[in-house]
Amino acid sequence: MRHFLFEEKEYQYRAQFKRHREKDSAQVLARALPRGRRSHGGGSRGVFGKSGRTDTRQRSVVKVQYSNSKDAHKVQLEYYLTREGTERDGSRARLYGTDITEYKKNMVDKNYRIFLSPQSDKADLTQLTRIFVKKLELYTGKKLYWQAANHYNTAHPHAHLLINGVDRYGNEVQFSKDLVKTFMREASRDILTRQLGFRKPEEIRLDKERELKAARFIKFDETIKSLCGGGFTIRISPGQKDRERIVTRLETLSSIGVCTYQKGVYKLSPRWEADLKANGRYNAFLDSRNKLRYSAPSSLNVYTGREGPVKGKVTKILRTDDDASDNHAVIVECPDGKSWFVPLLKRPEIQSRDKTKTPLAEGDYINLTTYKSQKGRLTPVIFKSDLALLKREVKQRHYTGALADEILRATAGTVLHKIIWRG
Repeated sequence: MRHFLFEEKEYQYRAQFKRHREKDSAQVLARALPRGRRSHGGGSRGVFGKSGRTDTRQRSVVKVQYSNSKDAHKVQLEYYLTREGTERDGSRARLYGTDITEYKKNMVDKNYRIFLSPQSDKADLTQLTRIFVKKLELYTGKKLYWQAANHYNTAHPHAHLLINGVDRYGNEVQFSKDLVKTFMREASRDILTRQLGFRKPEEIRLDKERELKAARFIKFDETIKSLCGGGFTIRISPGQKDRERIVTRLETLSSIGVCTYQKGVYKLSPRWEADLKANGRYNAFLDSRNKLRYSAPSSLNVYTGREGPVKGKVTKILRTDDDASDNHAVIVECPDGKSWFVPLLKRPEIQSRDKTKTPLAEGDYINLTTYKSQKGRLTPVIFKSDLALLKREVKQRHYTGALADEILRATAGTVLHKIIWRG
């Protein structure tokens, strides 16, 4: 599975993206798609803003990942999509798509996984997925082998779409970044709007209010940033424009630990924006700060590989993506007081010299590093740490604290194992 940690924009996309000098066909197409209509009763200003137009189409989340593993491809098809407890009645989800026999016969290593999650629970997921695939085929010129399943085991019912890496003509299936960022999201919204109609002004207002409670960086946070004036404190006057919405947002930020309030002043954490964006990508990030055993919550950062080698102890393994995939993360705490949130695609396996495999466990001491693939991407690699060498480093660098003391007391080990991430 391609690791999405180091290329954020390729996996969860927003409507806003930078305009490039060169014209891209996907972007041109997206701008030509219907962008909604004037709001009912909203006047020339629409429901919000000064543009005179509000995008009243239905909203939808679209996420894309891909894998180059035949084993992972089979797991998705034979287990993950149809696992127990995902249907409305708690039974297994049912597959639909192209002929399943033909799909299995033509399966290759490469496969795409697309997650379609409408905001409205009234959407017809099967119709959404079928029309989505037809639009994708028309745009790419491919005749796709695909299978899908609808899951109803979360707050928002959603569809999982699995696409084979070779189409029915034997051609490789390739989706560009711009197609994913632009076309897929726009197509999903348009299909849903044809199903359910445009959102009404009151629905849009409620969406805006609900968004103020989100534990991720939202558009309204740009207003919060402007009120900080380049710093991290906000004092709200009685006549402040949008005062009620600003207070609601700041209270939300306080409740999730990136803001404090004292004597009429809100004080944001210096990392509040980065932490919210990290939690938007990996919804377990903020909660993970409360699970640290040896380090301060403010020490937790997302590991990107650019930080260099990391040595420490695995103190937590958790899921990061709800039902969108089987993604996990490892929390690594270090004797120097730092801690790292390391996104994974599944629980990693430790491969010993005799080729036996065991899962990485909480409590393991590890060395974390990366190497560059042929395409220049950073690929994480984890080794089980040689505890004797780790002890020596703790002594040489005069590390102090609970973890450093624990390492010094631990029984030294001498075996080094490579942990392979299979996804």
